[in-house]
Amino acid sequence: MVTSRSTPNIALIKYWGNRHDAYRLPAADSVSITLDTPCVEVTMKHSPSFMFQSFLSDGTEKVLKEKDIARIEHHLSLTKEFLAERNLPDAIPESLSVVIRSAIPPAIGIASSAAVFSALAKCYAALAGNRSDKDTSIIARLGSGSAARSIFGGFVALVNDPESRNLKDEASSQISSAYASQIADEHHWPLFDIIIVPTMEEKKVGSTEGHHMAHTSPLFPRRVEAITQRRQQQCIDAILAKDFEKLQAVTEEDCWDMHNVMRTQTPSLQYLNDETYRITEEIEDLREREHLPVLYTMDAGPTVHLICEEEALDAIKRFAHAQKNCRIFESSIGKGAEVIEN
Repeated sequence: MVTSRSTPNIALIKYWGNRHDAYRLPAADSVSITLDTPCVEVTMKHSPSFMFQSFLSDGTEKVLKEKDIARIEHHLSLTKEFLAERNLPDAIPESLSVVIRSAIPPAIGIASSAAVFSALAKCYAALAGNRSDKDTSIIARLGSGSAARSIFGGFVALVNDPESRNLKDEASSQISSAYASQIADEHHWPLFDIIIVPTMEEKKVGSTEGHHMAHTSPLFPRRVEAITQRRQQQCIDAILAKDFEKLQAVTEEDCWDMHNVMRTQTPSLQYLNDETYRITEEIEDLREREHLPVLYTMDAGPTVHLICEEEALDAIKRFAHAQKNCRIFESSIGKGAEVIEN
C-alpha cells in the first residue's frame, strides 16, 4: 500500500491547447506556483479487481460519473504504457484499489485535477521503484497536463522537449516529450494566493474537452508564438529576479489572452462570470490606490486567484473576506507532491 499527498498549482503562464491530445502534450510551455493547500490524498493498493472511490473533505463519498472512472482507468493504462517504455512493463499490478480524499471542490478553477493526478503519479512512481521526479511528472501529465507541475514545489515550468518543438518531428508525439522542472523552490520568494470562489457550481465543460478545441480559435497560433518567443522567459526571469511588477504584467496579459482564445474557439467557452469581472476591476482600483503588490489570474473557471507579496497580504485578505456569497481559500507556496506512507 502507498499513500501520497498533493496540492493544486496556479498557472502564471497558462497551459491551454495540445499538440497531441492522447498524451496531453502541450502546444506551448507554461509556468506555475505550487500551492500548499487545499490537499488531496490518494491511497493505492493491490486488489483482485479495479476499484475506485472518492471522498469529499467531510468524509462523504462522492458519486462518481462514468467519465470520471474512465479517466482514472485510462490514466492507469497510459502509465503502464510509459513504464513499459522504461523497461518496467510489470511495475504496476493488473488491478488496483484507488481511494481519493480531496479537500478541493471539483471543476471550479482550483486545479483539482492537477492535485489528484499528481498524487496518483506519486503512488505509481513509488510502486515502480521510486521513479525520478521527471518521470513522475510525465506520469502526472498523462492524467492532467497541469498535474505535471504539482510534482515539484515552488515555481515550476512545464516544458516541451526541445526536439518536439518542430511539430513535424517524430519526437513531437512521443509520450515522454513534455515534462515539468523546478525553476526555484518554495523558499525562493514568499508569495501568497488568496482564492475567491464566486460560485461552487461545477463548470459544464471541463478543461480536458476545452483543450481539444483550442486550435479552432483564430487567436491560438498567435498565443502559442507569444508564449514561445517571449512570455515564458519573461515570467521565469521575473521569478528569478523577484520582480513583482514584471510578474504581474506578464501573468495578467497571459490570463486574458487565454480567455480570449477560449471565447473565440468552437464551441465558445465562457468560463468567467460577472463576479469575476467585478472582482478584477476592484482589485485593479485597490492596487492603484494603495500601491499594493498584487496580481490576479483565473484558470478555466470564474475563480479569481489574488497572488501577492507579504506587505499586501492583510489588505488582500480583508478584500477577499468582504466579498459576499464567495468561498475563500488562503494558501502560500507549497513543497509539491509527496509519498507519506509506503
